[in-house]
Order: sequence, then structure tokens, then C-alpha cells
Amino acid sequence: MDDMGPEALKNELADAMVAAFKLMEISSFLNGRECKYLEERDAAREEVVLVNQRLEQTKVNHAAYKEKFKLQVGLVTKLDEKETEAARLTAEKEGLEGQIKDLTAEKETLEGKGFTRAALVSRIFELEAQQMDIAKSSFDNVVAQLMVLNPGFDLVVAGAFELKEVHDGVIVSPSPDEED
Repeated sequence: MDDMGPEALKNELADAMVAAFKLMEISSFLNGRECKYLEERDAAREEVVLVNQRLEQTKVNHAAYKEKFKLQVGLVTKLDEKETEAARLTAEKEGLEGQIKDLTAEKETLEGKGFTRAALVSRIFELEAQQMDIAKSSFDNVVAQLMVLNPGFDLVVAGAFELKEVHDGVIVSPSPDEED
């Protein structure tokens, strides 16, 4: 630079200054860009933090939802079982109501027949008692007539009663079934 004259130095200095200003301008531009990138990076980092927080909250919500879903699945399964049981019990109830109707009708029928049968059985016992009274009365009448017709004879009637029968001149006692 010693060989250069003032005008060349001035030109050289002007060129150096223009280069320095361009360098400063480029540096300032790049710094501005870098600052912009740094701002974007910081905003992205903040957004990442927020997204991570939302992700953690979503995981917690998802776990709670899964528990709720498991509970709901269990409740739906129990509900299905209870509905099936209710349908079975309803069908069983209807069947039992039909049986009750049938048994009630049969009961009424039997009650109607029962009173008729009871009256019939009662009437049979009455007639049987009357028949026994008539047979005893007839037997006693025959014995009395024989005694009146045979006054000189001593008629033996001990051991004789209305249910005994005479076969070939022998008095036969009735079988035990006939005595009742």
C-alpha cells in the first residue's frame, strides 16, 4: 500500500468499505434470518412442549376411556345376561300361569265331582246302614214268628244272627270280609 497513491488508496479504501458494508449487510441479513430461525425454533420447541402435554393428557384420557369401556362392556354383557334371564323367566312365568289355569280348571272340575261323589258315598253308607237295620229287623221278626208258631218248642237262637247262612242243614259263619 505504500506504493499506492492517495487516489488509489481512497479507491481501495472505498472498495474495502463497500466490501465491509456488504459484509455487514450480509451478516445483518443472515443474523436476522438466523434470529428468525431461532424464533421459529423456539416457537417449535414451545409447540413441542404443548403437544407433549396434550399427548400426556390424551394418554390419561385414553386410559380412563379404556377403563370406562371395559366397565361398559362388562355392564353390556351383564345386561345381555339379565335380559336373557328375564326372557327365560317371562316364558317360564307364562308357562306356569298356563299350568295354574289348567290346575284351577281341574280343581273346579274335581270340586264339582267331589261334592257329587261325597254325596254319593254318604248316600251309599246311609243305604247300607238302612239295609243292615232292615235285615236285622227281618231276622228278629222271623225268629219271633217261629217262637209264636212253635210255642211248645224251645227254640235255640244263641249264636244266630242275620249274616249267618244255612247250607245243607249247617249254619255257616260269613267270611271275615263279609262281617265288615
